[in-house]
Amino acid sequence: GAIMIPCPWVKEVADFSKNNPEFDLGLHLTLNAEWKNYKWNGVLPSNEISSLLNEFDEFYDNTSDVNKNADPEEVRKELQAQIDYSRTLGLKPTHIDTHMGALATNKDLWRVYIETGYKNKLVSMVTSGRSLTLFDDEFPIPDYVVIVNDMFMIYPELDREFVEYAFGEEKAEKMLIEKGYNFDTWIELYSSKIKSLEPGLNVFLLHLGYDNSELKAVTIDHPEYGSLWRQLDYDVFSSKELKDLIKENNIKLVTWGEIQEIVYPNLRAN
Repeated sequence: GAIMIPCPWVKEVADFSKNNPEFDLGLHLTLNAEWKNYKWNGVLPSNEISSLLNEFDEFYDNTSDVNKNADPEEVRKELQAQIDYSRTLGLKPTHIDTHMGALATNKDLWRVYIETGYKNKLVSMVTSGRSLTLFDDEFPIPDYVVIVNDMFMIYPELDREFVEYAFGEEKAEKMLIEKGYNFDTWIELYSSKIKSLEPGLNVFLLHLGYDNSELKAVTIDHPEYGSLWRQLDYDVFSSKELKDLIKENNIKLVTWGEIQEIVYPNLRAN
C-alpha cells in the first residue's frame, strides 16, 4: 500500500503499521486534494509552499494547476517533509509514487520526484510508457530506477483522454469502463489482464474501500471514483476466483520492500 501523509487520519495508519510491521507500506506523495469537501494542504507551513496551494491554502484539486504553478524547489521541500513526517510517525516506507500523477506533469517535477526517492533510499515507481519520455539527455534514466513493465487499474470512461495519453490507445481500451460497476465486470477486466501479463515487474493499482456512508461522503459528486469503485476492487482481490487465477497463471507476488532491498542492498541492516 501507499500512504497519503498530508491527509487526516494518517496517524491511524501509523498505528496500524506499528502493530502490523509485516505489511509493506510506501508513500503516495501528495500535491493534490481532489475531493469536493474533504481537503488538506501540505506538511510544511503554507507560506513555505505557496505555489502549491489555492486561495484557501489547500492543495489544488487538479494536476493542471500543479503543472502551471508549482515551484520545483517548493515541491522538493514538501516531498521531503512528507517523508520526514512519515518517519517521525514511526513508519518505515519502502517506496514512493505520485498521487494523481502530479509529479509526472513536467520534467522539472519528475526530476525532483526521482531525486527525492534516491536521496531517501526509497524506490520511485516508474512505469513504462509516457513517463519514460520525462527523462532526457540532461537527466537520463538513473541506474537505480526500477521500471514497471506494465501498470493496470480500472479508469472511468470520462478520463479516456488522460488514459490514452498516459498508456496509449490500445492499452486504454482494456482499462476504461463506462458502465457496469459490478463484480462480474470487474473480475472480467482484471482476469483478462492477469492472463495476458508478460514476464517482468507488473503492478495493479488498487483503491480498496467500503461502499459505506463514510466513503460516500468523502467521494461525493465523484461516483466514477467513488465508494462502489473501491468496494469492487476490494471484493475482486479478496475473492477466491482471483486468488486461484493468480496461482493458475504462475504469478509471483513481490513487495516493494523486496525490491528496495535489491536496489539499496543492506539498507535494513543499517
